[in-house]
Amino acid sequence: MAKKTKDSPWIRVLPLGGLGEIGKNMMVLETVDDIVVIDAGVLFPEWNMPGIDVVIPDMNYLEDNADRVRALLITHGHEDHIGAVPHVLKRVNVPVYAPAMAEALIHDKLRQARMRDEAELKVIRPGEQHQIGELEVEWFAVCHSIPDSTGIAITTPAGVVIHTGDFKLDNAPVIGPPSDLSVLADICQDGALLLMADSTYAEEEGYSPSDREVVENLPGLIRDAENRIIISSFASQIARIQIVADACVKHGRKLCVLGRSMINNTKTGRDLGHLDIPGDLMITAAEANSLPGNKVLILTTGSQGEPQSGLVRMSRNDHRDIRIQDGDTIIMSASTIPGNEVPVNESINELVRLGARVITNHQTRTHVPGHARKEELRMLLNATRPKYFVPVHGEYRMLKAHVDLAISTGVAPENAFLLTDGDILEIDAKAGEVVDRIDAGHIFVHGLGMWDESGNVVVERRSLQNNGVVSVAFSRDTVDGSLVGKPKIVSAGFVHTEDSDGLLRETENALALVLEKQLKKPIEWGDLEDVVRTTVGSFLGRRTKRRPLIITSSIDV
Repeated sequence: MAKKTKDSPWIRVLPLGGLGEIGKNMMVLETVDDIVVIDAGVLFPEWNMPGIDVVIPDMNYLEDNADRVRALLITHGHEDHIGAVPHVLKRVNVPVYAPAMAEALIHDKLRQARMRDEAELKVIRPGEQHQIGELEVEWFAVCHSIPDSTGIAITTPAGVVIHTGDFKLDNAPVIGPPSDLSVLADICQDGALLLMADSTYAEEEGYSPSDREVVENLPGLIRDAENRIIISSFASQIARIQIVADACVKHGRKLCVLGRSMINNTKTGRDLGHLDIPGDLMITAAEANSLPGNKVLILTTGSQGEPQSGLVRMSRNDHRDIRIQDGDTIIMSASTIPGNEVPVNESINELVRLGARVITNHQTRTHVPGHARKEELRMLLNATRPKYFVPVHGEYRMLKAHVDLAISTGVAPENAFLLTDGDILEIDAKAGEVVDRIDAGHIFVHGLGMWDESGNVVVERRSLQNNGVVSVAFSRDTVDGSLVGKPKIVSAGFVHTEDSDGLLRETENALALVLEKQLKKPIEWGDLEDVVRTTVGSFLGRRTKRRPLIITSSIDV
């Protein structure tokens, strides 16, 4: 480790998640004495992660350096930034600093995890300064798709570090203040030492659309619908809830909010003063079913095709309270996250099959993104004038586009670092370089179980998902270890029933010959398992061009 001196103080930057993927955002900022962690998010499982609930960052580095970890700093309340907070606090006992909306959501998470009394949560306000170790930390307001979104400015012995969180520039947001670059320019009067900025839309030219476009379009769709309306959106889109509520008041409809997360976020938004919804506007599902369709609007989750969400349950006709009716208008007030296209399209097809008219963001602007595009990112770079630049929050191509943009805006090429999870960047006033790398892969969470990428649980599940399973059982004589009878092989999800008997019997015969030879000499059980898997896998692979998951068992008789 480099030595800190008065003449050359240094900082280290270590991403544990969020660089190379959309999700599980976690950034470590380190000096010789102190470590602070910015955000602790989850990644929602992708198609090749069967059965996984969420994915969290590998936190071994934090546990190994727990004596220097001073605080967890939160930028905003989206799951990809706060979903892993309980997991962090199980490993390191530190205070959590978070803006109001995020703090309320974290509080609820800790209550569900039965950790509420163990955690120290501190609500911050933009403009406040907090001394954390030798670091001076200040949050500043930014515009994003959830209220109380912030960026963070950290004054270190080496200089000012800016982390934007997720942001865009919107001069007329529905809720909250616009992103104020003048505040950042004031913080960075002498130029930032390091800027870490949101890269989600770094490939997109121009400016991100304003929420005002949704205000112009969505109420018109509500006005023109003749029967019942069902709107699906992100539960965290508090501004969208306000737009819908205002349109209900204007056009004489009652509002029914469904889905646990949508209900909880609506309550939290009202409690914090972000939502202004008349009490008599809200109705229950039972009341919605008793009113004429043209007097009802239902707001629910399911815009991403989540299997247990409100809208998807409706599309399957198994929602507890609501059944799709002929003539319903369904508005998808969200854009489809890459990777979710198949389940979203499936649910839309089923809704149309049930008689609904579905309006998506492709047809009419019903949603705007919450991330800055190229022109906004240029303005940020010009306001902060960083010596060093690290793009965050994005897939690799997005990070690369942002690096190219920073260089074109004046950052020296040798000072723009395209990091990925696990890279350790060390910088001081003179130079910066990647000095080391640690393991920072996925940690898979399913119920109370957790596995890293070196484990075989997810690998086995993928094999099960793609090729099925074959179970092999055989008996050995307890005296001489010889094979007793023939092996028995059964399969599930591997071959069609009508084809399986002949193929599996042939496999049993082939395995019996190998086992008779192997069992004539002493052999360890682990080595015998390898022989069985190799023999069965090779035989079935030649005959089917597929390799199932093979499970072995032996009975001594």
